[in-house]
Amino acid sequence: MAAQAVAARGRWPRLALAELWVRPRRLQHEGQPERSDQPIQMENPYKDPPKRCVLCGINVDYKNVQLLSQFVSPYTGSIYGRHITGLCNKKQKEIAKAIKRAHVFGFMPVMFKNPQFLTDPKLCNIKYPE
Repeated sequence: MAAQAVAARGRWPRLALAELWVRPRRLQHEGQPERSDQPIQMENPYKDPPKRCVLCGINVDYKNVQLLSQFVSPYTGSIYGRHITGLCNKKQKEIAKAIKRAHVFGFMPVMFKNPQFLTDPKLCNIKYPE
């Protein structure tokens, strides 16, 4: 405690009246609240980013056989469901319609996946292929 000595009479110097009583350290926070101690608003850092469809923003065409073959089982030729492909409802319907149209026009085989596209990287996560 930095106290000023007003007069040095005797052994003990007199303290200035302003410095006579200082608020104890445990009571110093009771004055005005500081801004740094207040909670601030922020986004949840643990919130998962919104999932986006793989094909949103891509034009689906029945002539793009390589893209369409990603959503067909290599063994049975059946179209994977939405829970497997992870597509939005709109794009899943477009894919199904384009695959069926490619079957009709002869761009894609019906009963199996074209062997030319078997080594392509997978777009959808297929844990248990049919």
